[in-house]
Amino acid sequence: MNMNKKTIFPIFVAVITTAWLAACGSGKKSGEHGTAATIPGVSIETIHLQTLPQTYEAVGTVQSATSSVLGAQIPGTVLEIRVKPGDRVRRGEVLARLDSRAPGAQLAAAKAGVQESRYGLAEVDQSLQAAAAEQHLSEVTFKRYQELLTRNSVTRQEFDGVETRYKAASANVAAMEAKKKEVEARGQQAQSQQVLAQTFFSYSRIVSPIDGVVTAKSVDAGTLVMPGTPILTVEDTAHYQLETSVPQEFLSKIYLGQEARIWMEQGQAAGNVVEIVPAADPASRTFMVKVALPTACVCRSGEYGKANFAVGEQKALAVPRSALVERGELEGIYVVDPNGVAEYRLVTTGKLLGDQVEILSGLSDGERVARSQVDRLSDGARVEAQ
Repeated sequence: MNMNKKTIFPIFVAVITTAWLAACGSGKKSGEHGTAATIPGVSIETIHLQTLPQTYEAVGTVQSATSSVLGAQIPGTVLEIRVKPGDRVRRGEVLARLDSRAPGAQLAAAKAGVQESRYGLAEVDQSLQAAAAEQHLSEVTFKRYQELLTRNSVTRQEFDGVETRYKAASANVAAMEAKKKEVEARGQQAQSQQVLAQTFFSYSRIVSPIDGVVTAKSVDAGTLVMPGTPILTVEDTAHYQLETSVPQEFLSKIYLGQEARIWMEQGQAAGNVVEIVPAADPASRTFMVKVALPTACVCRSGEYGKANFAVGEQKALAVPRSALVERGELEGIYVVDPNGVAEYRLVTTGKLLGDQVEILSGLSDGERVARSQVDRLSDGARVEAQ
């Protein structure tokens, strides 16, 4: 049969169109023909609204619970510094020495004053004993002369002389007793001066008040320091705190002894509120809350940390952490419909709640979520519940 070109071209177009439509007709969803992959043994959980703790996450800085700045208490020259930053020290250990010649001379003079008062007191005691003996003798003589006078065995003049000696001896004893009290008072004053001089002399030694580590050295040997000049800083390494800032709206929900969850570079830990500073920071209008860290914490002052405080309750959705699927920076879950077909759905996550994750958006109450074998699932796959 002979056909011209005008007849052949429409036939060719019709054939191509028919083939394209046939191909489109065969491209139906695989799920409609039951050819989608079936994943058996998948755990499915129905998600409902639940009461979850409402928390506030406060950022803070790790600080030692006890930090001692050791400064000069007397003027003088630093003769020696025995430690450097990073050294561990013990309580009572001498860390530095100042020039002690001036306080040493004062201490020696005070000790000499105490010794002098002791000698003076011994001398007064001897004099008092002699005066007391003299008084006793004059008293006995006086009483004897009183009896003789009643019998007219002595003259009045002789009696008056004995009486005068007795009164003089008694006055001498009273004078010695007064002098003894004066010497004792001077001795107490000398002892007080010795204690004061000893205290000033002890200031020439810089001693660690705690067990800890040296974190700062402010001066070097040979430096002339005045009272109040910082020399060394020692921190207690056994007890650390996380100092956080909390807004006023949540302050009433936080109390002493309250447990808080801590996040640091070393990991998570549990802490307790040990101090709530009642004065607000005028710049940020926040209040400082200090949380004690575990004694086994390997911490350093200045580290960054976060604390979660329970401040109430809220209704929210949460899924097991095993149900979460991360694809790059996106997070999603597989929602299983009543027909057992999995659908990958992007969600917005919130706080971590133990082994669950809060879902802020992308999921509704009553929907079912695959919680196992999520690495084998794909969008449109059929799921057989475990």
